[in-house]
Amino acid sequence: MKSIPLWVKLLGGIGVLAAICVGLAFVPTGQVAFAPNAPIDLDGKITVGGNPAEPLQGRMYLVGVTERKVNLLQRMLLDVSDPSVDFGPAPANTPASGGPAASDVRAMDEAKQVAAGVAFDIVGRSTDWSGTGVKVEAVAPDGPAGRVLRPGDLIVRVNGTNVDSSVDASRIINQLPPGSTVRLGMQRAGVAVQSTLKTVAPREDGTGRRSEIGVELSTIGLRVRLPENVGIDSGNVVGPSAGLAFALYLIDSMSDDDLLRGRYVVATGSVSPDGLVLPVGRVKQKAVATQNAKRDLLLVPVANAKEARAAVADACSGNACVQVVPVHSVSEAVDLLKLDDAALAAKVGG
Repeated sequence: MKSIPLWVKLLGGIGVLAAICVGLAFVPTGQVAFAPNAPIDLDGKITVGGNPAEPLQGRMYLVGVTERKVNLLQRMLLDVSDPSVDFGPAPANTPASGGPAASDVRAMDEAKQVAAGVAFDIVGRSTDWSGTGVKVEAVAPDGPAGRVLRPGDLIVRVNGTNVDSSVDASRIINQLPPGSTVRLGMQRAGVAVQSTLKTVAPREDGTGRRSEIGVELSTIGLRVRLPENVGIDSGNVVGPSAGLAFALYLIDSMSDDDLLRGRYVVATGSVSPDGLVLPVGRVKQKAVATQNAKRDLLLVPVANAKEARAAVADACSGNACVQVVPVHSVSEAVDLLKLDDAALAAKVGG
């Protein structure tokens, strides 16, 4: 009996392997791969009053993440070849035909309006914030509000003043000295409720607040009336996380300060109407993208700083690592960017 030549065995093995790979390529996973996407330069993409925004002495970038469905073969290959890629279930609101979810498009539109409003407020140009109600979104259980407020409560008055936006409510509360009394008129499940509580000093520096009650508020039916129309071309990026980049670009272009100082700055963070920088998702991919693009600074919400620094450390291997700058608020981001490189590094480390 003749033995089978080695080359025939090898060819057969390759054929079997190829057949397995082809088979795996047809096995759906129901998952999406989240991968780094190159930062997008905002220069030339923003207009104020119909005219291009003043160019900056540096570059400001937003950064997004690529999402694509993967089959089992792609999942296996990416798992072993690219540590910057994460996997997760396809978002439930993703259209069957592909493309961004309508909710993400709306979130981007609102992020542009809020960022512009906050920017105008910071440079001293009045913005009119209004809505149809103030809703309690979350309550810190160990804060003053934890004992009296519940998510879903609607706040209609603060210290006797009617409020229809979270900006109005927050300004009244946050400008009070710690230990001040706050009287809230609310609706809870359609029933009028009155509550009284005391403010406390902010638990974190850099928020621009004198005091707080430990509550996260949102505005129902938010409307922002700007002193001038602002146009922002965000390309294919959707969602709320570009708000910080938009706000900082506008502030730099409308003020006399040179915030960027020739630096290439990437920023990610959702901005609230009262100027706080809120956590965002997929920071690992955004940090890797910033490092791969060799930018100078990455501004992130404080809550995302640990993840961002870990991702940068893995991607840069100790060689010219991008500096991660955690910020609580847009105002704090402005103050930090005014510092030179040495002072900034001493202030924030990392």
